Amino acid sequence: MVRKQNCSVVYSRIGIVGAGISGLAAAKHLSHHHPIVFEASDTIGGVWKHCSYKSTRLQTPRSDFEFSDYPWPQRELSDFPTHIQVLDYLHGYARNFDLLKHIKLNSKVIEIQYTGELKTSNFGQKHVDYGTLLTGEPVWEVAVVTNKETESLQWYAFEFVVICIGKYGDIPNIPTFPGHKGPEIYNGKVLHSLDYCKLNNEATYELLKGKKVVIVGYKKSAIDLAVECAEANK
Repeated sequence: MVRKQNCSVVYSRIGIVGAGISGLAAAKHLSHHHPIVFEASDTIGGVWKHCSYKSTRLQTPRSDFEFSDYPWPQRELSDFPTHIQVLDYLHGYARNFDLLKHIKLNSKVIEIQYTGELKTSNFGQKHVDYGTLLTGEPVWEVAVVTNKETESLQWYAFEFVVICIGKYGDIPNIPTFPGHKGPEIYNGKVLHSLDYCKLNNEATYELLKGKKVVIVGYKKSAIDLAVECAEANK
């Protein structure tokens, strides 16, 4: 996508993509530059909000997961807090350091372009901060959809962009199966964990109760799903 010449551009020094745990940490440490944080969903928290199940808990001890400058307020909590408790902690972190004012919710980044070598401007004559990666001129253009229904688009220009979108994203990664050996010949239901986490408690119980379930994978979401299956059929 090429930005149209008549499109307005909002200029700022630093842009951050994502308001999960990494995005919040980046916003806090760069807050003196007044960054703009783009979050595609309607709230902060990343995977702890959008990819969690009823049984999801922190898989590492709480003491290993807390920010060094913001201890867990409720020290009496379990060493492995629930995803709701993790979310509460992240919201507390954002409020404590006044980060919410930097965050634009429902703002999905759809493209990032590097323009540093494509144009020259007077920005290069400005003072560049010593010991930073700031260039003194905007070299990144970012396209952001701010309304899903109208697909209204806003362009931004930054000196530096921090990507905090996580490792896995929000698009299900379904394996490719050989012909006539995939879901098309399987009479049961095939569901990705990202789709499962969108179901409510009643729907997940009905889906799993009395079923033989095969889980493909063996990481955090797979283990959480195994617990869900066991609880629905105990």
